[in-house]
Amino acid sequence: MNAIEIKNVVKTYPEFTLGPINLEINQGEFFGIFGPPSTGKTSILKLILGLIQPDEGQVIIGNQDANAMGVSERGMSMVFQNLALFPHMTGRENIIFPLKEGGASDEEMSQQLDKVSSVLHISHILDKNPGQMSGGERQRIALGRAFAANSRAMLLDEPIAALDARLREEMRVELKRLQRENNQTFVYVSHDEEEVMAISDRVAVIIDGKIAQLGTPDDVYSRPNSISVAEVIGSPPMNFFDGQFSDDSMFIDMKSLGGRLPVDGKFKQGSKVTLGIRPEDIWLTQDGDKFDFELSIISVEPLGGYTILNAQVGDQIIKIRAPGQVNLAEGSIQKVSFDQRRIHLFSTKGKRL
Repeated sequence: MNAIEIKNVVKTYPEFTLGPINLEINQGEFFGIFGPPSTGKTSILKLILGLIQPDEGQVIIGNQDANAMGVSERGMSMVFQNLALFPHMTGRENIIFPLKEGGASDEEMSQQLDKVSSVLHISHILDKNPGQMSGGERQRIALGRAFAANSRAMLLDEPIAALDARLREEMRVELKRLQRENNQTFVYVSHDEEEVMAISDRVAVIIDGKIAQLGTPDDVYSRPNSISVAEVIGSPPMNFFDGQFSDDSMFIDMKSLGGRLPVDGKFKQGSKVTLGIRPEDIWLTQDGDKFDFELSIISVEPLGGYTILNAQVGDQIIKIRAPGQVNLAEGSIQKVSFDQRRIHLFSTKGKRL
């Protein structure tokens, strides 16, 4: 069952056009929307909530046309990036505010307050004003207000972007737990791809106001359908090389690497291609291999569980993600090979082959 459906929606701004957008978000799904800044992610949430109206197309909520519905009729809750708490109200008053405005009885407000306080572990901060709370506490109050409204879906616009790294990791786990325990529909927007990929059931990648790819996090990461998606998914990003299929079409001539790579499949002989390889799929090698390449190490970034190596071949800088601690001197020559199971091939137009 679809909780939210967006059909051929277009929204035009003076310098930017969003759409056409087509999305189906399932009941009880944790749906992620990811893309670089200023690509239309927040506008999609506002279209669902009803804060803005589409120029074309339909928003359908619960199998009903929502274009004629007001914001309150749609039954959505939204957690904004700046949390939007009332500074003069206590945590308790912020949480029950939407219930009070909706005409809920004292008993209903008390029951909902007890429920969200227990789930979010916020009983000890209900009497504090937002100015007396930490960033994580304010986050939980904002979530509590959204949960208390007992809405059809929760819309979250980069709600943890302002928190420090450790607290963001904790809140990611917390959000996933809450969504699962309550079987709630979440629509989660962020420009942090690691954040969205870690907690979403499915992800829509938005680039330049359009859905570039839609699928599970594994699909989007392992099989990006274009160079544009491959460039924004993954950290460090994918490395790209220009190549050309050899006369026998079973190898790619890699001029920048000075060698050839075997490929699976039948391709037009002599046609040009862009080869993509993720940093973790480039292996350091010791013994000679007929598909080895030599690179010059220009810098080493030890990051605990893994090491990022920045290497140069010709005029191109590539990144290698090696497991563990790697002791290589800057300026040294290192042989590497590509995991041939993880090679991505794209056409000259940037589409996956």
